[in-house]
Amino acid sequence: MQQMVRDPVAALAAAPAWPHPSRAWITVFVLMVAYATAFVDRQILTLLVEPVRRDLAITDTQFSLLSGLAFTLFYTLMGIPLAWMADRGSRRNLIMLSVAVWSAMTAACGMANSFLTLFLARVGVGIGEAGLSPAAYSLIADSFPPVKRARAMGVYAMGSIMGVGMALIIGGAVVQWALSSPPIVLPLVGELRSWQVAFIAVSLPGPVLVLAMSLLREPARHGVSVAAKAPSEPLGPFMRKQWRVFTLLSAGYSLVGVAIAAYLTWAPAFLIRAYGWEVGQVGAVLGSILLVGSTTGILVGGWWTDRFAAAGRKDAVLLVAMIGGGAAFPFALAAPFAPDGIIAAILLALMFTAIGLTQGLPAVSFQAIAPNRLRARVMALYLLIGNIVAFTIGPTAVALISDNWLRDPAKIGVAVAIVTAVVIPLGLVALALARKPYIRAVEEAEAAEA
Repeated sequence: MQQMVRDPVAALAAAPAWPHPSRAWITVFVLMVAYATAFVDRQILTLLVEPVRRDLAITDTQFSLLSGLAFTLFYTLMGIPLAWMADRGSRRNLIMLSVAVWSAMTAACGMANSFLTLFLARVGVGIGEAGLSPAAYSLIADSFPPVKRARAMGVYAMGSIMGVGMALIIGGAVVQWALSSPPIVLPLVGELRSWQVAFIAVSLPGPVLVLAMSLLREPARHGVSVAAKAPSEPLGPFMRKQWRVFTLLSAGYSLVGVAIAAYLTWAPAFLIRAYGWEVGQVGAVLGSILLVGSTTGILVGGWWTDRFAAAGRKDAVLLVAMIGGGAAFPFALAAPFAPDGIIAAILLALMFTAIGLTQGLPAVSFQAIAPNRLRARVMALYLLIGNIVAFTIGPTAVALISDNWLRDPAKIGVAVAIVTAVVIPLGLVALALARKPYIRAVEEAEAAEA
């Protein structure tokens, strides 16, 4: 019996077929649009820092809680149970429900009129978005063979940067329009401020996206025994065996993520306060930088990783991630000290392009070492750690330095540079230490699926 199970001909016959490439890429495209929409709804707040602070009479630290903790805490806590559902049931249906929830809660942000109500609405956005990525990465892993996954996951990850870019461009345009237009008054709601209009506007694509998701077909799960009766595998044995590589990967990507989150949150305020830019100008410039520079970096990172992997480098993903983080570091330190806004924007463009090499690769790393029935939960566990570290420490550490040490709102960029100078080198060290255990984990995962 054991010989029959290991017979490659029998294994090939028993394995489900991969989806047709066109269907697989349609799935990736729709998921990427969902991810972009999620990031628009998540990130729009960062462009609204000045009007929100003014209208709600809050500090940079309180704003950082709205941007980071309010969203991230429940986004990460809900990720584990929702990932468990993704490992057991329909990933497509879970994503449809998630889109509906986060779109409704984004609209609720536009109805908020106090720090508390906006905080609670942001919590709702986090709960809704928690169901997307673990299920999406699992869908993509079952749509492409391993040697083609990095590019597919890179395209999906591109949605995050596209979403941030669109949030900045759309948000900047909406705020500029609202500031120069007559007040908008809604029945039962009353007059809407410019930042409230922006929230409501970006919530509108939600129903269309739910419809698009309903048209996708769920791919068959690969690497799962047809005879297996258990609908999922326990997470504990995997974590006990691979705790070291999981810890190092999580630490490395999360620490680099702190710098990314700090810049995504505070770069608009930095350009507005330090150089006197208008909000529409900030949105157009930063949004274009992210849409062009970061997406290029992500695509190149996925392509480069696949090329290294095809050449036999089992640590290809970590090698490219380290190159990206290292290349971004000097530009991240220099940008806040630029003599004018144009030079600062150029340095930010170089930083975001380089860091883009790294941004699409965490999922590739964790999917390569996790069994099929654990992929969503392993990814959710990383997202729990990574998002709490990146989007809580990043924005709030910068705000605390600005409010309590520098005591000058115009130096918010200096606070970002201080945080970046610490976290990126530590993240690169963790990724370097992860290379040997990662290679062993990949070899064990490949042997288990053979």
